[in-house]
Amino acid sequence: MRESKLTVSQAMKLYTGTGLAETILGLAAYDIIFYIGASVCMTLMIMCGEGISYPEAVRSISQTPAGDCIMVLAPAIINVIILLSQYGKDKPGGKLFRTAKGGFDTFVSYRTGAYISMLLSTIIYSGVVFLLALFGLIGLHGGVSAVIAVVVSSMAAIGVVTFLLPIKNEAVLGITSVLVMFAITGVCTVLLPMLTDSLLPHLVIGIIGAVLTAVSTKLYFRHYRMTRWDS
Repeated sequence: MRESKLTVSQAMKLYTGTGLAETILGLAAYDIIFYIGASVCMTLMIMCGEGISYPEAVRSISQTPAGDCIMVLAPAIINVIILLSQYGKDKPGGKLFRTAKGGFDTFVSYRTGAYISMLLSTIIYSGVVFLLALFGLIGLHGGVSAVIAVVVSSMAAIGVVTFLLPIKNEAVLGITSVLVMFAITGVCTVLLPMLTDSLLPHLVIGIIGAVLTAVSTKLYFRHYRMTRWDS
């Protein structure tokens, strides 16, 4: 009888210790906690420095892209960390995972779950940030445009960074991945709300990001199997 394959959630639990739903919620929680902490600290610093109330400090922040820039930090950092977790043979568990049920198919399922987790956690995170701004608890300059920009630009950045994953030099890969991730998400999140009121550019970036991610992951899996899994 043919052995059934592990599901995406089961593969993620094998590799990371948590299933798909738990990973999505966990990543979103990390993003939200980081953003709230950074935003509150910035707001308190402005309150103390200028001698104004919390609502006034929030309004002051919303007049500049400062809060929007902070919004980019957490998902960008976490997404890079996830993408760079490739479980090569020389890494902890690398050889063991190659003997796990499903072998390379399980690795593909795990990575698929990782991409799903990055996207959905960023959507949840961005939605919470928008609600916080809507109720005047934090300052957000770009409003809903910035929130959408974080999601679509993160997808585009993930697709581009995936093209870089075959780089063998870990230092070069790490530095380049961080720079690319922050450049794409930061520029899009800050500039898109300033350049236009239309959401059409966001849609275009989202479509480009989806295509880039689909193509880059397919090429990545092919390259990974030939050069890092089977070799």
